[in-house]
Amino acid sequence: MTTDQRTFRRYLLTVFDDQCSDIIRTMMWMSNHFQRWPNTVRVAYHRLSTAERNAVIREVLVNGD
Repeated sequence: MTTDQRTFRRYLLTVFDDQCSDIIRTMMWMSNHFQRWPNTVRVAYHRLSTAERNAVIREVLVNGD
């Protein structure tokens, strides 16, 4: 996993916990509040390919942590 993936993963897990482990709510919140993301996370997210982003989301869904 790349540094950018780890950065995105940490933030995704934080939001996932805040949204009571509901992945749909997590993805909607992240989509609706993109401007509230920390700058480091936004930069990391933009550097990731679609496949890399999906790998992070898949890992969180499968492992839950």
